[in-house]
Amino acid sequence: MKNAGGKIIVAKFGELWLRGKNRSDYISILVGNINMKLSGERFVLDKLYDRIVIRPDEKSFESVLQKMSTLFGISAYEVTKESAPKLQAIVKESIRAMEDAKGKGAFRINAHRAHKQHKFNSEKIVAELAGAAEKKGIKVSPKKYSREINISVTKDIAYISMQRFKGLGGLPVGSSGRCIVLFSGGIDSPVAAWLAMKRGLEPVYVHMHAFPKNEDSQNSKIGSLIGMLSKYHERHKAYYIPTHRFQMAALGSGRYELLMLKRFMLKTAEKLLEKEESSMIVTGESLGQVASQTQANLFAEEQGIKASLIRPLVCFDKSEIVALAKGIGTFDESVKPYRDVCSISARHPVINSDPETVLKIEKRMKLDSVVSSAIKSAKIVESGVR
Repeated sequence: MKNAGGKIIVAKFGELWLRGKNRSDYISILVGNINMKLSGERFVLDKLYDRIVIRPDEKSFESVLQKMSTLFGISAYEVTKESAPKLQAIVKESIRAMEDAKGKGAFRINAHRAHKQHKFNSEKIVAELAGAAEKKGIKVSPKKYSREINISVTKDIAYISMQRFKGLGGLPVGSSGRCIVLFSGGIDSPVAAWLAMKRGLEPVYVHMHAFPKNEDSQNSKIGSLIGMLSKYHERHKAYYIPTHRFQMAALGSGRYELLMLKRFMLKTAEKLLEKEESSMIVTGESLGQVASQTQANLFAEEQGIKASLIRPLVCFDKSEIVALAKGIGTFDESVKPYRDVCSISARHPVINSDPETVLKIEKRMKLDSVVSSAIKSAKIVESGVR
């Protein structure tokens, strides 16, 4: 395998260092996610004590580098070259990297000698390299600089980096288990799913639709949005569930119709938890954005639900959610027209609901039976190997 001009990619763990004795389990999941994401690329991966080293071949390098930007569990990643952990070898390779670097202006030299048994220390690396750079006419300044070179010396290898990129951070997807994501066609729920993935949750999407056929929903922007989110984690599962049985049962619910729809969604998600080996339901609800999201309604809709109900957006305002949606690439698709079931419910929904009234309406509707029937009518789509 032909290496990309001696360049490798070094990924740093970040938050995973806080995991304690089970740190290795998280790192193993991260390695599995990297291998899944880079499937089809030509590379060699080494899992070291404090970093992951990826050695792509020349043709795969840029593609691998781009894919690292969509990987949870990595705080940063660097385009790096290696040298022997000897002072003169480090200086020689660093000078070569500085001469090849793009851009103008002075360099700041950052050096870290992780292996303390080497005869030189970090300050010695900086001093020797600064002196060698001056002889070559390369400007070095610890304060007035526009470029940086980062040197990390381990027992056996010195890593010399000129390009450093911020990773997504968070935890590797799957390290916190699975969650049911109540997924609509709007702006909010894709962002909520993304935030859940950032905390290590693998999504099982549940979408309620008003189409005659499940395929109509799957082939709409819902399928497209789920596909966009799969860029961040390829393995997922999606349920497309029709709501016509609910709509028939909800006749006469009046101002409670929208709240009962939310209740139907939560009870459907709850019913799927055991099958999906999960105890968490994630929704895109915020607080006070729309009528169904008052404190009273949020409290009423979750009465008796035996699950951890997670609302990642509860403290975000709409402009912040929109900014996140644009950042992760789902906004433009989310704002396309769609026959959302929430939009065809009561025009003047209750904003201060009574939990006892909700339970009475639920009993009259025989909601548990409606939920079971809806799940039997679902279409299940899976991507990736579990």
